[in-house]
Amino acid sequence: MTVVQNDLVIIGGGIAGLWLLNRLRNEGYSAILLESEKLGSGQSIASQGMIHGGLKYALGGTLTGASESIADMPAHWKKCLAGVGDVDLRQTGLLSDAYYLWPRDSMRSRFNAFLGSKAVRGKATNVAPGQWPDFFKGNIKGPLYRLHDIVLDVPSLLANLSGNCRDWIHQVDKRQLDFTVSADKVTTSISADLQIESKRLVCTAGAGNEALLSRLGSRSVSMQRRPLQMVIVKHNYSAPLYVHCVSDQLTATPELTITSHPCSDGSTAWYLGGELAETGALLDQAAQLAAARAKLSNLFPWCDFNNAQWHSFFIDRAEALQPGGKRPDNCSIESENGIYYCWPTKLTLAPNLANRVLMQLHKEGIKPQGLVGQPLRDLPFPGIATPPWEFP
Repeated sequence: MTVVQNDLVIIGGGIAGLWLLNRLRNEGYSAILLESEKLGSGQSIASQGMIHGGLKYALGGTLTGASESIADMPAHWKKCLAGVGDVDLRQTGLLSDAYYLWPRDSMRSRFNAFLGSKAVRGKATNVAPGQWPDFFKGNIKGPLYRLHDIVLDVPSLLANLSGNCRDWIHQVDKRQLDFTVSADKVTTSISADLQIESKRLVCTAGAGNEALLSRLGSRSVSMQRRPLQMVIVKHNYSAPLYVHCVSDQLTATPELTITSHPCSDGSTAWYLGGELAETGALLDQAAQLAAARAKLSNLFPWCDFNNAQWHSFFIDRAEALQPGGKRPDNCSIESENGIYYCWPTKLTLAPNLANRVLMQLHKEGIKPQGLVGQPLRDLPFPGIATPPWEFP
């Protein structure tokens, strides 16, 4: 039997777990990450890559807890992209350095967007028609708002985060994992011949936390799922599009959120989220694709989608349980018996989650010892998940 000593073990190789691994090792903790699938499988690779400052949650002019908790996140990420933040993201691809907010052609929609732009003063500007993206020029009446948000290429983000700490990321068979919790340590058994003893176990497995909660016998922590059905449209329009389309209904969710992603076959994929994805969770795939076609035809009558390829898939947002199943305002960390159960809630909040884990460690007197720890060299590197827009 081989017994390995590390300060912390992280279960779950999405962006939250990888960001946390980077922070912990940068702070001097001997941390190791275990993943049973490809890195980013599930919520992370399904992300649209938006790093936003909360305006989409302030439509109608009311600042919510969510809009306030992520207000400073774009600036934080931009520092990391420049190599001067708490995690080095200089190898991450930037798809867009701006995002746009476009009201529907109705007074209520324009009013909602106007109030939202004022609620987060300094984070949105009205764009003059001559400065509109090519996609909109000559096709809309306006107004159009430019947000101080960015869009990242998620596969390159996963590759960057994992590349920073490659020796400390290992693929395991989750069916063989077993855990023993005692007063001063958590023992993670990877096989009959290998164990890791750590001061804390950190679960950042997204929807996989549900099974971990059950296996670890949690009595005080619960998880919720909020389902989506995302839509992908592959086409040959060369002009990229990054936009929130504002509904004429009083809602905190944009009617449609679009990001553009280059595909390996040379096409461009529009990735569709927002209210379309939320209401689509109740539809079958045929009905969702029909709804998406109708939505795009209505919003963009100047576009021809006859030769486009359409695809949809279901994905659950996994979060700490909230009263009434509402969306959490911030990331969540629940501590129980030496185990941290963590949910970032949004990609944007991954740095915030890492900060909260570090604060919890300091609160519990677990300080970095500056030790390297022991990698598990006989276990493979998991690799990076394939993004959903690379469908056959």
